[in-house]
Amino acid sequence: MDRPGGGMSDPTVTDSAAVPTPRKYGEEETAGRERKAGGSMREAGVPMREAGSLIRDAGGLMREAGVPEREVGDPEGQARGDSRRPGGGPIMTGDLLGGRRVLGFGHVEGAAPSADSRYSASAASSASGAEEAGARFADRLLLDGDQHADGPPARSADPADHPTLERAGPPPYHQLDDRHVHHADDLAPGLVTAFERLLYGPDAAGYLGVLVDRLTADGHSVWLAGGVPRDLVTGAVSDTASIEGTAGVPDPPHDPRTEAAPATAHDLDATGTAPAGAFLTIVDEVLLLDGDSAELPRLFSPRSLVCSVLAVRRDRRTLEYRGLGLTGMPYPATGTDLLQDARQRDLTVNTLLYDPVRRLVLDPLGRALTDLGHHAEATPRPLRLALPGTPERPDVCAELLLRAAKFRIRWDARAGLDDTALGAWAADLPADLAARLDGGPEGLPRLAGLWEAWVPGGPTAAQAESLRAYGPAMSGLLDRLAAPTRQENPGHPAERARPDERGTW
Repeated sequence: MDRPGGGMSDPTVTDSAAVPTPRKYGEEETAGRERKAGGSMREAGVPMREAGSLIRDAGGLMREAGVPEREVGDPEGQARGDSRRPGGGPIMTGDLLGGRRVLGFGHVEGAAPSADSRYSASAASSASGAEEAGARFADRLLLDGDQHADGPPARSADPADHPTLERAGPPPYHQLDDRHVHHADDLAPGLVTAFERLLYGPDAAGYLGVLVDRLTADGHSVWLAGGVPRDLVTGAVSDTASIEGTAGVPDPPHDPRTEAAPATAHDLDATGTAPAGAFLTIVDEVLLLDGDSAELPRLFSPRSLVCSVLAVRRDRRTLEYRGLGLTGMPYPATGTDLLQDARQRDLTVNTLLYDPVRRLVLDPLGRALTDLGHHAEATPRPLRLALPGTPERPDVCAELLLRAAKFRIRWDARAGLDDTALGAWAADLPADLAARLDGGPEGLPRLAGLWEAWVPGGPTAAQAESLRAYGPAMSGLLDRLAAPTRQENPGHPAERARPDERGTW
């Protein structure tokens, strides 16, 4: 993920008939879109295949008529007019409960499982398994004032438990300037196909399309995040070549020392409005009902609220999900605010999101496409490294500095690289930044694990010299990270940078 680390009712397993059949690449049936726009179509007996086609055709007509992109594919009108939403659906940031504003969601786990007693999706097929899942995956609703507490309160995040809830919070697309929402094919013809190849193509994990549809059907929004939107959009806008009708997306050079392998269908980051517990419950149900994916291991990090689905051999992650970021919380929490989430990410170029349902590319802050050189006429196009926010906590600053260093190493040979803004921020950091980090799990030991995963073996002498030009804070961090540290066995490579994760398989 490209962000620094920062009650549901008991779930029941949905009958297989209620969960969409996995889609194959290029098929028209899209259960989530049909549910979202096809209520009247369903009542009229329109087949799902035709409903999906009609929705997309309607979207094309709306675009030709000049309808803003955020309203395309939003037949309920939630993205325009009065931001108050109709009854039903998940709770969102900005809703009101007893006069207090909803901030987002925390998470409290039940009893931690032992190595011999780990929750599995197959266990959820029984009532006792469902009860265990409900105890393990407990979202907590956060209201204004809870940011001053030591941890999440014992307050359910289930809308059914709050009949007086006022749905005053804006839905995601109402939060953005229309100019920052683009249909993918408007950025480059064939870009939609390039994205869908990752979700529904022959190399994609079979559960991905169903998971997107199921989240959408439950009222949640979900977006691809991180390197996939950045790399696909960068390739599309910098290379006009087409391959079989898709945007030309050249693979960046692979440097095994810097984790610079291009993003693939087996390495997807996602974010959305679903809090951790809701997502874990849904992903377990989807995997259980997809015979080919039922045994995929799942990991959950209570510290970061990152949910991961690994490959069967646990040698790679097929998906990482974390809810939208929430600022100002002393404990892990997520929300439904796209702008808050963007300001928490490491670089502006990593704030791009892709909506696989509406086929939209989101640039929440309006800076990512510019910093990726989308509007530039120069050749080669510039790539600007800059932070989207202004962090203050020493541990957050240190992690962001190392994340930026990772990308600086990765893109060092790229023509047009501009790290002026990044260098100015780094130079203003306190020289004793490394010394300000505590000795606990949030301090240097955790950063050392991340740095080793990002830059195995450490930077070369030339790379280190280049990084030290960022100032004394970076030099101090590099010196401390180069010193021998006592670390426990990091485990499997897919888990090394996540020492706090727990298996849910």
